[in-house]
Amino acid sequence: MPVFSGTATFVLQSADLTHHDIHLAMIFLAVIAAALVVQAVGVVISGLFAAKLLHRVDKIGEIVETKTGPILDKTTQILADLTPKIQSFSENAEQISYTVRVKVDELGATVSQLNETVQEINGRTRIQVGRVDGIVTDALIATEEIAASVQQSIKTPVRQIAGVIAGLKAGLETLIARSPFGRS
Repeated sequence: MPVFSGTATFVLQSADLTHHDIHLAMIFLAVIAAALVVQAVGVVISGLFAAKLLHRVDKIGEIVETKTGPILDKTTQILADLTPKIQSFSENAEQISYTVRVKVDELGATVSQLNETVQEINGRTRIQVGRVDGIVTDALIATEEIAASVQQSIKTPVRQIAGVIAGLKAGLETLIARSPFGRS
């Protein structure tokens, strides 16, 4: 409508309208009318295409409904059948979880007691190893002392015997050297 009001303003503003001006205004109005007709035809064609598209979408919807309807019905039936089983499974899983938790707690207490026992045994073993180490050290020292004593008691007579033999040898050599048989 702004176009018509602009045209009316144009016509009313010029007081001395000439035939040429009226002719131009009519051409201008004819162009505007033709544009409106083309626009109306475009809207009608768009409407027809939209109606055709809507008809196709409706057919596709019906096809989808006919193909998915049985699937949805079957799915609903399966869910209805599985609901009690799932609930039973859930309850069983809950009971198993509770039992496992109780057993794990018991196992934890047992492991704690076992750990304390092992630590106590380890402490006692260290004490006993210390005692055994002391006993072995004392035994080794005593063995060394006995060995030194035995060695000393054997060495002394052996030295004395060696000294006596050395003396006898020296005496015999001297005797042989002074005898008539030794001077040759």
